[in-house]
Amino acid sequence: MDHFLICENPGCRFVVDVCIEGKTPEHQPFILSACPECGSKWSSTCPFSGRALIVQWFHGLPRCACCSQKLLAQAA
Repeated sequence: MDHFLICENPGCRFVVDVCIEGKTPEHQPFILSACPECGSKWSSTCPFSGRALIVQWFHGLPRCACCSQKLLAQAA
């Protein structure tokens, strides 16, 4: 399983870290089948580059580590 997931909805882009205490649970299913904010599907890829999503936090806001794009909703 991937470390970060992002909502596919460009108007939401809710980011969730699926790790617990720095470790990805191996035999436990991810319980959020859809975004809790808007109900859209999850993606494990960057919405800008299409690469695996790796998040860096900058002043409390998520950015993609591969392309440095802000992972915020477009309509925010």
